[in-house]
Amino acid sequence: MSASDPDLPLWQELQQGNDSTLNLLMERHSGGLFNFIYRYVLNEQDARDLLQETFVRAYFKRHQFQPRAKISTWLYRIALNLCRDRARSRSTKDGKLTESLVIHLEDGAERERDITAKSPNPAEIAQTNEALLALESAIQTLPHDLKAALILVALENRPQKECADLLGITIKAVETRVYRARKILETKLTSHHVA
Repeated sequence: MSASDPDLPLWQELQQGNDSTLNLLMERHSGGLFNFIYRYVLNEQDARDLLQETFVRAYFKRHQFQPRAKISTWLYRIALNLCRDRARSRSTKDGKLTESLVIHLEDGAERERDITAKSPNPAEIAQTNEALLALESAIQTLPHDLKAALILVALENRPQKECADLLGITIKAVETRVYRARKILETKLTSHHVA
């Protein structure tokens, strides 16, 4: 599998002491990793911190990497574990958090601006924003295994095979987790809408 990994030669150079190859790997993967982490934690500064920590951990564990999976898969696993640990740490420290509400898209635009451009009616904008906030809030309450699968499949649009590799589970388990997550969200959002 990893023989076709374009990052493997860079990683091997890094393992042999060429630290400058880490910069190339960071350039290749920072954007996607940041988007994933941000969707998980919904806080830009936390996402930046976790992105940096992902590469720091990868660097210090560079000799432990075994080419059974792609380098990018390994980086996402590190990021996912850091997100989970941050969520656990925050939930025990702060209780339920209120996070940043503006979502930054890949092109640098903000979700609110995107909604405004599509719908000039202030009542519709408020209703859409309320629905997005309710969805984001509901996603944050999902158990880690369901939340991770949902973000990877539904928000990141990653292939199920890649998600299965990343999460260390079968494709069927990915499907099941996403289905369960969607059912939980449907129930929460329905009860939120009724309330």
